[in-house]
Amino acid sequence: MSLICVKNMSLLEYGLNENGENYMKKILVAISLAFVSASSYAAEYTVNLVTVGTGNQSMVFEPGYLKISKGDTVVFAPSDITHNAVSFSIPPDAKSFSTPLDGKPAKVTFDTEGIYLYKCVPHAIMGMLGVIQVGKPVNLKQTKANWEKFKATVVVNKERVDEYLKNVK
Repeated sequence: MSLICVKNMSLLEYGLNENGENYMKKILVAISLAFVSASSYAAEYTVNLVTVGTGNQSMVFEPGYLKISKGDTVVFAPSDITHNAVSFSIPPDAKSFSTPLDGKPAKVTFDTEGIYLYKCVPHAIMGMLGVIQVGKPVNLKQTKANWEKFKATVVVNKERVDEYLKNVK
C-alpha cells in the first residue's frame, strides 16, 4: 500500500477507510510485539541474603558472584530483617542501589554494563559482600582498586570477593 499525500483531505477522510484501518492495526500490533519481545529477553535472577548458607558459611550472599545481561533484574531476597544489599562500587554512569532492611525481597534492574560490588551494611565487616557482572567488565581495573581500599574494613571472609572477582571475564 502506498501513502499518497492528497491536498485538502483530512486524515479522517483518508485514514479511516477499510484499508487504512487494517494498516493502522498492523502498525499497532507490530509496535506492541516489539515492546513485548524486547522485555521478554530480560531475565530475572535471585540472590539470597542469608545468615547461614551452603556449607555453613555465615553471612553470605548466594550466589556471591552473578553474571547477567544488560536489562536483567536481580531480586535480593533477605532471610530476615537484618540483611540488605547496597552497592559500593559501580560502573561509570550506573545508578547505585540500596535495598531496605525490612526482610522483604527487593528488585534491582541493571541497565549499565560493568561490575558492581555490593554489601550487606550490618554484616560487611563479616565479609557479606557480592559481585554482579553485567555484560562486559568495562570497569574491572577501577573495581579491583575500589575493592583493595574497601578490603581493610572487612575482618573475616575477605577472600570471598577475591574469589568472586576471579570469575570475571
